[in-house]
Amino acid sequence: MTNLAIVSSYSESCGNACFTKVLHDSIENYTNVDVEVIPLHLKLLQSTNRALRKKADKYVKELAKKLQAYDAVNIQLEAGLYGTFPRDIVKRSAMLMQANRNTTVTLHSPRLINACPADSRSAIKSLLKFRWRAACREFVAAKSQDVHMRINRKLIINSIKNNCRLIVHTLRARQQIQLLFDYDRVDVHPLKFVPDHFLSNRNIWARVRRDLNCAEDSIYIGIFGYISSYKGHIDALEALKYLPSNYKLLIFGRQHPQTLKTDGAIDFYLSNLVKKTKNDRSLKERVYFLGELGDEDFLQVVSAIDVIWLPYYENGQDGSGIASLCLNLCQRVLCSASFAFDELFKLESFNNYLRFDIGNYLELALKTKIIMNNDLPKSDIKQSDYTLKTQAYLYAKDLDCLKFDQEELLQKAS
Repeated sequence: MTNLAIVSSYSESCGNACFTKVLHDSIENYTNVDVEVIPLHLKLLQSTNRALRKKADKYVKELAKKLQAYDAVNIQLEAGLYGTFPRDIVKRSAMLMQANRNTTVTLHSPRLINACPADSRSAIKSLLKFRWRAACREFVAAKSQDVHMRINRKLIINSIKNNCRLIVHTLRARQQIQLLFDYDRVDVHPLKFVPDHFLSNRNIWARVRRDLNCAEDSIYIGIFGYISSYKGHIDALEALKYLPSNYKLLIFGRQHPQTLKTDGAIDFYLSNLVKKTKNDRSLKERVYFLGELGDEDFLQVVSAIDVIWLPYYENGQDGSGIASLCLNLCQRVLCSASFAFDELFKLESFNNYLRFDIGNYLELALKTKIIMNNDLPKSDIKQSDYTLKTQAYLYAKDLDCLKFDQEELLQKAS
């Protein structure tokens, strides 16, 4: 049987590991490929200790040798999975790309051109107005973005040198790669997580409501995923103040495990979020931190909750697994005007969402009232040619072992 190795984080609490699990199962379900996930040793790879970094290099060399035995390899390339220092990330990923001639590389955040030139202009304006502190902060932020883009360029150059087929999540990413590198072995597919024949079971949602013991007329707003500053939780708290008191905000998620501090200190953003919730009387008994859900519970809650907020700030990401799940399952979604959502809507059509400007919590509150007063979609909330099946095909299309019509799905996934 044809075998495929997927190099990724796995059995970890992270979006990449979750996607890899879905990818593994769907490829085995829709093709005759035997898929093996090769989990990365994150603690070793992300160590900054000199001795451990040398051991990590040796670990990657041994992993590369192992990959030679497979018919094909897929590398889930989120830069931080392969190291902390840029040099380590580039060197280690290159070793894996060279290991097998039939290699695909999935680029989850392939930012190559600054999507927000306003950042640099703002820094220059602050400098000209002698606002030194603001100028310094904005220049540092711009420099940080530049570091990520330089790493991405090196990763893509190494992929091209080894003739790897690239998989990205947006048309913008493919266009930038074609523009900068004159390389056409690039496929586009939005992230897909939801089973093709998913069935909603409201028993789990009923249990959540029973545990909260709120009034029957309560309207529940959900925010899902890791608690990080770019997710816009603070804006969500502000927006909640402009909604009737029967609107409740449920925060499903936790601090990202890779941001946990060894000195026992609480994450600054999470601490600020908790304090703001606790000290504002208008938010009393209206905000609930419910932690991380298991995979099945997560899908069921997303499909049943009244409305979902995605008040994301621009952070350079090309795809969001949480957004994909919410837009595919929930009947009402509010999402910010970030570039990532712009790109998603170029590929897929939905009839269950409204948008608002990033940071405009007044607009978020108003649009929430509007969407709650609108009739629910009468047809499927998504009209898309992209499914778990087309996603599985894209990863296995170089292998002659598919259970379905290649030509039909090639047209849909191209």
